[in-house]
Amino acid sequence: MQEVAQISAGPQIGPNSIIQTIAAAREQYGDEAVAAWLRRTGRAHLLEAMPDHMLPESEFGALIDDLRQWLGISAAMQVLARSGDLTANYVATNRVPGFIRLLLPRLPVGFALRIFLPAIARHAWTFAGSGRFGYTLQPVWRLTLADSVEARGVQAREPVCAYYRAAFAGLLQRVVCDRLRVEEVKCRAMGAAQCEFRVSLSK
Repeated sequence: MQEVAQISAGPQIGPNSIIQTIAAAREQYGDEAVAAWLRRTGRAHLLEAMPDHMLPESEFGALIDDLRQWLGISAAMQVLARSGDLTANYVATNRVPGFIRLLLPRLPVGFALRIFLPAIARHAWTFAGSGRFGYTLQPVWRLTLADSVEARGVQAREPVCAYYRAAFAGLLQRVVCDRLRVEEVKCRAMGAAQCEFRVSLSK
């Protein structure tokens, strides 16, 4: 069985994509270096105030491109992975109802995923922009993201969607089970039709 969330809104994305990426960069490179980078890339306004509304997804894509130019793909992926985890923490704390956070860890993991993944799919437009999020539960647990913002216009030998992988992992670990692991096994940057993330349960 496959469920796919159709993106009905325009190509917008939530502000955490920007807020947490800059926060992660500051953690790893310091305020001064990040401030200089923001000024250099025409984002000095973010030093005054962070966005508090949905943004064109192109702003996140441009931020990723500029981050890669500044740090290189590998180091940028470390920043984006931390950003994804910070985003997951924000969403789990502020957007997932408390009773869900109490209930799901008490259920069998497969059953909890069957409850939680449709909720993620319904809100996919807030993080995927014009991309298309989907999932399968049989025969394996798998998440998919077609037209990932992170993988657009990139050619690589390894998966590059560090933000989305970490966001998915962090959210599932915080809400469903802390033993869940997420690995990107296919990526558009490697020539795949869509990005795919394998969800597994560690021992």
